[in-house]
Amino acid sequence: MTIKETAKEFQFPEYAIRTLVKRGAFPVIQVGNRCYITREIFADYLKKGGGLYDAKFE
Repeated sequence: MTIKETAKEFQFPEYAIRTLVKRGAFPVIQVGNRCYITREIFADYLKKGGGLYDAKFE
């Protein structure tokens, strides 16, 4: 989903999602200037109460 779609679906401010993306709070898919967010990852981020993404390979 794009940032705009994510903001609309989760009723979350678009500017806040952009800030989180810049901070690396969760993984995104970057294609050129576009940024795509996986629905499950963003939902998990909100459920856990935020925090920086910790990439652990299991």
